[in-house]
Amino acid sequence: MILKILLIDMIIVAVLMYLVLLGANMSKTAEEREMEDKEQIKYLKKYNSRRKKNGK
Repeated sequence: MILKILLIDMIIVAVLMYLVLLGANMSKTAEEREMEDKEQIKYLKKYNSRRKKNGK
């Protein structure tokens, strides 16, 4: 019985977290999205250079 209650609570929390993340993404401006993309590109370039340096 307690297991079912915990499972239902976890599902509710997961759905609410998803909605919060979805809402936060919708409220971003174009500049924020562009800045985030640039940061991701910078990280990926850095990651690839480290990966090549280690020979993997």
